[in-house]
Amino acid sequence: MAMTSRLTRRRFLQGAAAGAGLSLMGLGGCTGAATPAAAPAAGGEEAKKLLFWAWDEPISELMKQGFEANFPGYVANHEIIADYSTTLYTSLVAGAGLPDCAWEDAHSYQKLARTGQLLALDDFLAPYKQDILPFLWEGGLYNGNQYGVPRRYAPEVLWYRKDRFEEVGVDPAEIKTWEDFITLGAKFVDDSHHLTPYTTIGSLDYNLQSMLFGKEGTGFFDADDNVVVNSDQNVACMETWLRLVQSGVARDMELWSPAWYDAAANADVACLIMPYWYGSEPRVQMPDTAGKWDIMRIPSIESGVENASIWQGAMFWTIPAKSANPELAWKFIEYTTFAYEDSYMQESMDREFVLPAYTKFMEGDYFWEEAMQFFGSNLRQRAHELAQGAPVNYLPPEYSECETILLAEVLKMVNEGQTPQQTLDNAAQRFEELLKARV
Repeated sequence: MAMTSRLTRRRFLQGAAAGAGLSLMGLGGCTGAATPAAAPAAGGEEAKKLLFWAWDEPISELMKQGFEANFPGYVANHEIIADYSTTLYTSLVAGAGLPDCAWEDAHSYQKLARTGQLLALDDFLAPYKQDILPFLWEGGLYNGNQYGVPRRYAPEVLWYRKDRFEEVGVDPAEIKTWEDFITLGAKFVDDSHHLTPYTTIGSLDYNLQSMLFGKEGTGFFDADDNVVVNSDQNVACMETWLRLVQSGVARDMELWSPAWYDAAANADVACLIMPYWYGSEPRVQMPDTAGKWDIMRIPSIESGVENASIWQGAMFWTIPAKSANPELAWKFIEYTTFAYEDSYMQESMDREFVLPAYTKFMEGDYFWEEAMQFFGSNLRQRAHELAQGAPVNYLPPEYSECETILLAEVLKMVNEGQTPQQTLDNAAQRFEELLKARV
């Protein structure tokens, strides 16, 4: 389906130049921010050249093309960085080798925000705040200030093979709870088929993540960095996940392995709970499965709960305090995050298979034509509806280490008979030790 744009690129540029819609705000109004490096004089060639870091090359190219088309004379250069998160963090701390702006996922964003080397962006964001999803806005705050611009996110959804469900004779709408999931899942199991994969190899299972970070869990931490991983709610989640593992309807598989891809491509597993961004995988890796995929809400533990869970929060744009071109960096961020009537930016969301944090992107029924042809319906709109009401993910700097700790305890539960309560209590103790070790 092609987008019917209410604002052409030419009109968009005219509106930006006139100060309507996207307005370039001065840095002097920012409160609580580190002092930025002086911007080059207006009109100079260097003042029109931007360097940004982002790890997704195709999307970065689309952002570059859109920015340069909308703002003639400006140049946006994208740099691909090895060991991205570590390099960005060490560059910030050192105050050298920095881009003008960079994006980072929520699992590492708070670590950057606490360096004191990012500009606070609250005043820049004031005109847009009311239309940014609240669970993404709150997850980006540090000491009451916003140091990042939430651009996109991905809710956890249940991706399922329509053909396999039809073959087995199960209506997906019958699956409301995890008990439904397990009970009906038995119909999918034979010598070569299972309902779904799970993993205990190398990463925390997405089924488990969707529970712990959903409406019926509490995540790892609360808003004040208190450890809540061993809450009663999370114990119930862990008990439910263990029942799934022990039920026989799920297959233990390593994520992203050839066998994992083959199982989805061949419908040897009928469904997967994954972030919405998984949608790019069938289209690119499994072209023969066109028209065979759909999404639905993740199950809940209790009947009547419309569960929602966000995978590790949002992706945040940031501006280093020592950015050579902070005003130009904001101009670029403002365009790539809030230009909801621009076809480049609309397409960028669906190419990456993510949802926009800025809700005005959802006012129309746009869905990238190639994605529409493959899936046959507007999955972006449906995923947006499934995400509403999701709780905030609070991810302090120690989050990645905490995932590793919890995975080790989960393995003890699965392989050695450790109880869910003990699993989470052990993890909580280690989480507390990490917090105490902060410098």
